[in-house]
Amino acid sequence: MAQKRITCWQCLRYDREARHCLDGKANPIKKSDTVEVAEALGLQKICLYNPYRDDLAMRTYFPRHPLSQSLAKPRRKPRVKVEVELEGEAETEEALALLVKRKSQ
Repeated sequence: MAQKRITCWQCLRYDREARHCLDGKANPIKKSDTVEVAEALGLQKICLYNPYRDDLAMRTYFPRHPLSQSLAKPRRKPRVKVEVELEGEAETEEALALLVKRKSQ
């Protein structure tokens, strides 16, 4: 379902010499920037090729529609605390010697 993103340079409605859209639209790269532009200038100022525009429009105009309600991100599992017991120095030195011996083989 992932669409290939069309950049402004690939669009036919982009004037390369003037370096702006002929329709006066913005095509932000990040989703957070897209939301900010929509809040400041309105949804009609977002480029039709912006991948976040449709989802934003659904949430804006049809907030209770099932398609506009995004699934919650799964929460990360909490980190497990690991307790380490230190053994006596003699046992540790023996284990270290065995480890070095195994690596050299």
